Amino acid sequence: MSTDVLVLGLASVVRPTAVAAVYAFLSARSPAPLLVAYLAAGLALSLTVGVGAVTVFHVTAPPPTATSGGRAVLDVVLGVVALGAALYYLCRPVPDPGRARPERPPSAVRRRLTEPTVSSAAVAGVVTHLPGFFYLAALAAIVASGPDLVGGLLQVGLYNLLWYSVPLAALASWTWRPEATRGAAAWITGWVRERRTVLVVVVLAVVGLYLGTVGTYQLLTG
Repeated sequence: MSTDVLVLGLASVVRPTAVAAVYAFLSARSPAPLLVAYLAAGLALSLTVGVGAVTVFHVTAPPPTATSGGRAVLDVVLGVVALGAALYYLCRPVPDPGRARPERPPSAVRRRLTEPTVSSAAVAGVVTHLPGFFYLAALAAIVASGPDLVGGLLQVGLYNLLWYSVPLAALASWTWRPEATRGAAAWITGWVRERRTVLVVVVLAVVGLYLGTVGTYQLLTG
């Protein structure tokens, strides 16, 4: 089991867009079908990508030495990218709250989540779980660890379980305590919204330092 998968999966747990989508579904009259559609559509995409990548690697695996060296370089590159993104979010100008800003039209996803339907929930599941930086880095870590097919697929499953832990927890909680779930979701969404930039910077910085350190160590000792 690659430690990178666990670290990157945990870094993907609290994502502001996913938290906002889950809260929108919980605020609807019938949240359960929306959450199920959101999970089913998102998992259909992310698992297809992950299973496909691991299967292709299993069929056409490169030599272990080439994989190890390439993984170290990739770790360093991804670490630098993550740290650069963290620096960007940290240093970008903060809008003046006392200054009026022109209103921008809401995005297509936000419009769909205003009055969510099963189909719009499915679309949101795909849009908010497009394979991005963390997922691609996790897949690279899985491939570089050289697992057998079953081991690779289990690692893909673990990452996706962490990635979808918020909507999964919301669905389970709604089943047992619906009203308490709505209240908790409102509080969590507000907390995440107020600290959005801080969360993004901290997560990117931690992941960047981790990947950069691991990659540098592998290059120096390999």
